[in-house]
Amino acid sequence: MHDDIRKLGAQAAREGLTMWDCPYYQAAVMPGHTGESIAEWREKVEAWEAGWMAETKSWKPPDGAVRYVPRTTEKQ
Repeated sequence: MHDDIRKLGAQAAREGLTMWDCPYYQAAVMPGHTGESIAEWREKVEAWEAGWMAETKSWKPPDGAVRYVPRTTEKQ
């Protein structure tokens, strides 16, 4: 099960999502709503994050392109 979750985290990283986009951070799937234990939920979060982090460490932009999000849209 956790291998599938790691793969989802890696896929999210390839799609340009951030760690904050982890689906297990949504209130509807947190232990207070699902009834699962905090330990089980945390294992899922850690598996997703592990996949995301592994992918972002190995990912290289094509043709030297750098992706970034500007901090502000105002001219400095």
